[in-house]
Amino acid sequence: MSSRRLLICGPRSVRTVTGVALAVDLLIEGLLAKNNSIRVVDATCGGSVAKSGAFSLRRAWETVCVICLVWWHLLFSNKYYATMSTSSFGFIRDYLTTGFATLLGHRTVFHLHGGGFEDFYTNSKPWLQCLIRENLRRVDTVVVLGELLKEQFYCVGEFVKPKLVVVPNGLTLGVEEPVKSVKSLTEDVRIELLYLSSLMPSKGFFDVIQAMQVLEAEMPRRYHLNLCGSFVDATTETAVEVHDEASLIQYIQKHELEGCVTYHGQVRNEAKGQQLKQAHVFLLPTSYLWEGQPLSIIEALAFSTPVISCYHKGVPELIESEKSGLFVEPGSPALIAEAVLKMTANESSYEQMSRFAREHYEAKFKREVHLEKLIGVIYG
Repeated sequence: MSSRRLLICGPRSVRTVTGVALAVDLLIEGLLAKNNSIRVVDATCGGSVAKSGAFSLRRAWETVCVICLVWWHLLFSNKYYATMSTSSFGFIRDYLTTGFATLLGHRTVFHLHGGGFEDFYTNSKPWLQCLIRENLRRVDTVVVLGELLKEQFYCVGEFVKPKLVVVPNGLTLGVEEPVKSVKSLTEDVRIELLYLSSLMPSKGFFDVIQAMQVLEAEMPRRYHLNLCGSFVDATTETAVEVHDEASLIQYIQKHELEGCVTYHGQVRNEAKGQQLKQAHVFLLPTSYLWEGQPLSIIEALAFSTPVISCYHKGVPELIESEKSGLFVEPGSPALIAEAVLKMTANESSYEQMSRFAREHYEAKFKREVHLEKLIGVIYG
């Protein structure tokens, strides 16, 4: 066991629940279940930042604390796994911790849970680009979520290609895998739509709300939207009319959507499972710059729920068009409404999509499959 002393550095879902934090929590639980010797450093120090992408003294202090903690624990480890950052503060952490791990002769694995590396690299100054390339040269392996997400690294040079390994996301913690079943539609039951993600404009939550206005005008009382998630204030986001809970409620009331839109805030555990269980259609029309493979889509597939999303980043490897879901253009409420109507127009074709959604999940995104492959890559 002495050759398997692993240090993990990544965000935990202590205060803020994100896809990356849930993935890190799952990895830790999977390693502990197999009695692996691990040490863990929470990359957020158990906290959160008020504005994503903005400078703050608190973030700077947390970065220093994380670096010091990683250095200390590296002295008692021989392998280092870290979630890779695509921000300035995060890169400082990655660069300094990886440098020390390399100095100690440790195997080092980066895991990028998104698709924003190329934008981060190309928008960096030349001196920073040089440091980014240097850091990637000394890393042993870079884990990405899908074949489509390899390409974001090609901008740094050919040397990185042999380091790239694909490990698709798996069903994370907080949701128990449901018994395999097929969902159906009936004339007398209202069709439940579900949005379950951060409430950010680029994730498409506002487009979904506007799509409900179209659906309600076309088929009153036939569709109902459960809107689940918390608002995120990010410097990269374009402001919209709805930007917090108060403005959301005001918008719903102003447009008389109280009967067809219900806001639940952030849901976890049993409440989250219940939303996924009752949903007929899952909506995530995302164009988020750093999108990877949204875990919420995998959760929807596990619950045999067809998905409507955008052909963006790693999403196409989660959904097969016309089989387990449909694709729409980002920022298009009318097309979202049209896709919902198309998906739910025929009970037989809907059941086929529901069946295929679960089959696609079982083939590629089961929790056990994900953990087995990721742990194998980490230990080399």
